[in-house]
This record gives sequence, structure tokens and C-alpha cells, in this order.
Amino acid sequence: MQQELILMKSFIKEVLVQMHRKTTTDKYGQIARSNFTPSLFGDRKEEVEKYCKENEGILQYSTYGAVYGTYRAFTIEDAEIRKACSEALHKNENYLRNVNSW
Repeated sequence: MQQELILMKSFIKEVLVQMHRKTTTDKYGQIARSNFTPSLFGDRKEEVEKYCKENEGILQYSTYGAVYGTYRAFTIEDAEIRKACSEALHKNENYLRNVNSW
């Protein structure tokens, strides 16, 4: 059981770090909230959401409203995952270009 928890957290971290490496940002280097949707996890999105509900402090799911309706997104709460994502973002070419362009 403990091994499954570690594997799921590693999967979540891997997916989010990859997204931060490849995502686009606005001119201030910010990632849009709509990029943090459960669909990032593909076929495992329900499994990830269940894991996060059972293990608080990983991802916080919320519902947001936008021009085209509502959508579910999440906030990264885990410090280890947040740090890894921040490091990946700071190496992202789009982020570097946008932050250094003004």
C-alpha cells in the first residue's frame, strides 16, 4: 500500500514537472489557471483525484468559472512537487523569453 502511494505521488510530480517544462506563459511568466485541469493526468485522472482526496496536501481541487462556463482545476499544495515544478518552469524557454522581454 505504501509503495502505491509513493508511485502515485511520483506520477503526479512527473506529469506536473513535464507540463511546467513545456507550457506557455503570459508576458509576466504566469501559467493560466486553466492549464491545471485534471485532464493533464490522462486516463488516470479519476485515480489521481481519488488519491488526492484520500491524501490531503498533494493537490487541492476547486471549481472555477470562466467565459465559457465552469471547469475543475487544482492547486499544487505539496512543497516537494511545487519546488520541482518551479525549477522546471525557470528553465522553460517560453517563460524565460516572456519574463526577460520587458
